Amino acid sequence: MTEAKIMLPGDIPPSPRTPAQLVEEFITLRDAKKRTEDASKEFIKKHYEDRMDELEATLLDMLNKAGLDSFASPAGTAYKKLSTSVTVADQREFRRHVIGSEEWDLIDWRANKTVVNDLVDKGEPLPPGVNRTGFYTVGIRRKS
Repeated sequence: MTEAKIMLPGDIPPSPRTPAQLVEEFITLRDAKKRTEDASKEFIKKHYEDRMDELEATLLDMLNKAGLDSFASPAGTAYKKLSTSVTVADQREFRRHVIGSEEWDLIDWRANKTVVNDLVDKGEPLPPGVNRTGFYTVGIRRKS
């Protein structure tokens, strides 16, 4: 497949364009955008993130070996920070605990979109306190 010319603002032909031409241009732009994003991510990882990760690991090792929480220099300060991750290991047990102890602050409540859509598809009403909004967008698919 030959790559179509990428249209830039001002390059748009003055005559009306057909839906087929607009779809073709959209697919070309989407593909070019994806290639550019992928190349940018790879470039940033290779030239910045990998080295920054190495520097962070080295500095953390130096802080730990020196028994310090921070290093100050004329260029800046390196300091240890604690990051945490909280995950649910046993969903049933956690749910039982929250309901039994009524510790509602331990959870984030939100409506399950799939289940709500299934209810609506079956002709059932929305659960109380839930909003559902539908809107149209245009999807463009490449022909195989």
